[in-house]
Amino acid sequence: MTRDAIPLPAPEPLAVPPTFVEALGQLGVTLTAAQLAQLGDFLARLIAMNEHMNLTGITDPEQAWTRHALDALSLCPLLVDLPPNARVMDVGSGGGIPGIPLAIARPDLRITLVEATQKKAVFLQAVSTAIGLHNVDVCAQRAEQLLGSKLRGAFDAVTARALAKIDVLLPWTAPFVKPGGRVLLIKGEAAEQELSDARKSLGRFHCSHERTVLTTTGRVVVLRHVS
Repeated sequence: MTRDAIPLPAPEPLAVPPTFVEALGQLGVTLTAAQLAQLGDFLARLIAMNEHMNLTGITDPEQAWTRHALDALSLCPLLVDLPPNARVMDVGSGGGIPGIPLAIARPDLRITLVEATQKKAVFLQAVSTAIGLHNVDVCAQRAEQLLGSKLRGAFDAVTARALAKIDVLLPWTAPFVKPGGRVLLIKGEAAEQELSDARKSLGRFHCSHERTVLTTTGRVVVLRHVS
């Protein structure tokens, strides 16, 4: 932790709404009581830390369960085939969505959170440690600064949420995926137009549009690295 880092808050974990468990069931996702408690702990700390730095625009606890946790865990069915120790990168992780909920739900995966803002990266490391995650690494750099590193082509999947349009995201995400791996982009209603606009970029970065999955909280654009 840096010298001027803000101490990590330790509020009471958020209670799990029954509707959240039902929504997870509709996704085909099952979490243990311990995992649900970790999620509640993370969300409470995220909202509390947001009073000191800009991590999220969603501060209502009930909305946090839906628009943060459920939105992130909508990726789980798309990662179900990844074996233990598979690697996932979350680009522009910000407050840790979707990376930290995925790390909670899939403790068998190795999750790398890429966040260029130092104070946010410090929060991500501190909150991961505080809630007992042992499968998370935090990289406090911009994705484009990592293109020449050993991380290039090292991941089975790369995720990003609400970061930029698809044609802008491709050079920050696709180069880190192994051949045959996938890029999962959590998007909104403009997903199809963004895909159309990114047609040339998809070819340049050796990606094909596999499908777009409609979820209860938005859309997930699934791209496959084809070379």
